[in-house]
Amino acid sequence: MIAVISVSVRWILFSTGILYGETASKMAGLAVAGVIIVAGAVSLSRLRGGGAPTQAASPESIIAVIAGVLGLATAAYGVGELLAPNTPVAAAAPACDGAPVYGARFFAVTQDIGTNSRWGAGRQYAQANRYAGGCALGFDGYCIGPPEPNFMLKTPDQRWLIVHNRNELVASAVVMSQSPESKLGSAPSGRCAGLGGRSQPSTISDFSYDLRSGELSASAKRAVGVGYGLTAVSDIGQVYRAIALGTDTRFSAKLPPAGVAGGLGIRDGRAFVAAAICLGDNVPVVDSLKAELLTLRNSKIVDVQPTATVPASVRPKLAQIACNGSG
Repeated sequence: MIAVISVSVRWILFSTGILYGETASKMAGLAVAGVIIVAGAVSLSRLRGGGAPTQAASPESIIAVIAGVLGLATAAYGVGELLAPNTPVAAAAPACDGAPVYGARFFAVTQDIGTNSRWGAGRQYAQANRYAGGCALGFDGYCIGPPEPNFMLKTPDQRWLIVHNRNELVASAVVMSQSPESKLGSAPSGRCAGLGGRSQPSTISDFSYDLRSGELSASAKRAVGVGYGLTAVSDIGQVYRAIALGTDTRFSAKLPPAGVAGGLGIRDGRAFVAAAICLGDNVPVVDSLKAELLTLRNSKIVDVQPTATVPASVRPKLAQIACNGSG
């Protein structure tokens, strides 16, 4: 019973975030084992005649009790680590010291050089903490702030992630996601007003595709990236192709008209060319999607419908493809 209670207390402390960190994990495990050993020592004392037994125990029974106590303590330590380890199984690396991870919606791993957190969404805020390299952090959502270049792809990312159970933020661009981006939600956290968060860009205007020059362009207030993608209109399944991520003032990109048919593997038919605001690589604002409908004959574009409605079943995938900066 003591072993069960001790392991249960350990699980509660870690799962609620009261205890966290590798050192605390090991100390908690040792404490569980220690409680069991102390309880075993009391029982052993009585067995040897320390209480008021009618007859002292034999050496064999004493040895058996000692072995049982040590075995139970070892088992409790192992069970505790299994049921409530410092790092949840959803995280791909050991948890960073200094921040709880249990109960977080999203996990990401820090760079090898480590990662700073700040008291607000942007480098203009003071450093709050420093986390080691190659460890997992948990996050509760995101805020919009000044963009940072993705440390691998160099594409801009406007999201600042809220450290789990902390008023600290880490630039999404400097950590490697270990959870689906959808776990962060599609809108900034309600806590962002107090953390220096900005409004999320949501609308594309003046989206156009010039068939003579092959230039794609758009306007999107407060955005730092607009991505472009293609998909064929088909009853037998969708084919998607990323075009490019535009990050200049006009979010310009190139799509040679002659390459549309080849890119989708069709000769005749229709295709959507679409634009979506990208908060980061593979992170679209789906509701911002704008599209034009192209009609092809003999691999040539013969008609363009400037404002086209993309089916609801296609919009999320097309927006994500458009924001695939690694294309």
